[in-house]
Amino acid sequence: MLLRDAGFIQTSAFQWGGTYLWPTARGTRESGSDLRAPSGTPGGRLLHQLAVADAAITFELGHAQVLAEREMRRAEASRGRSERTARALSAQVEPLIDAQGRERFLCAPVGAQGKVHYPDLIVASPAGLVAVEVEITPKTPTDLRQILRAYGDTRRLFRQVVYLATEPVMALIHGHAHPRTGEWTDGVAQQVGLLPPGPPQYRPDSPFLVRHFQPKDAGVAYQLDLRQVPDTWWVDFLQWKRLRARWETEGRGVGFLAWWQGQRP
Repeated sequence: MLLRDAGFIQTSAFQWGGTYLWPTARGTRESGSDLRAPSGTPGGRLLHQLAVADAAITFELGHAQVLAEREMRRAEASRGRSERTARALSAQVEPLIDAQGRERFLCAPVGAQGKVHYPDLIVASPAGLVAVEVEITPKTPTDLRQILRAYGDTRRLFRQVVYLATEPVMALIHGHAHPRTGEWTDGVAQQVGLLPPGPPQYRPDSPFLVRHFQPKDAGVAYQLDLRQVPDTWWVDFLQWKRLRARWETEGRGVGFLAWWQGQRP
């Protein structure tokens, strides 16, 4: 590739996802971007980064303006830039004050030490900013509780907080029903008061919303599915695609993983 040979991009190939490209320091400079080039290869972070990119592209295809975490961090490094960036996305912005008395326009203050938490994405809407988290791996309940409490205090800034999550993460966040008795166990969101007790009743405009993350990219979907099933279920990418095709015709409203379990001997 010409850009790679000229030193503008790096490439890496993955069996499940094909070839990925990212800019070098030279490529970033020549592009005119003031974002720094990524350090090293994505490694273990790759799947989450691709999942976030998948979600961002989906929002952008719906004609939404999207801000990535690196752009938030760059803007928050300058107080004037963070306000300009936020107000360029929405006129309905009211900053938050962190523990050090600083106005924050693009992140959630956490605790009394001046720490902040950045969402994976911020999406502009006519009514205000939407914080989007793409959660594919369960956090510890303690860490999740701290983040959700912080989001509970951001309603002046973020009109909505949306979690796009895998099934295990959804169960941790908003609870789950017992597979035999149907008895409901509340999750962390109920514990911190973001949701009332019991099964969640979401509306599209709910201030806090959890949705099942279903990536459009087949490679990302394959990796996420395999991470949620026992190792003995392992199939290669082509076998997985055949299973997904069968599920799309036979599933009848049943989730893919539940349907797949029903096909197991």
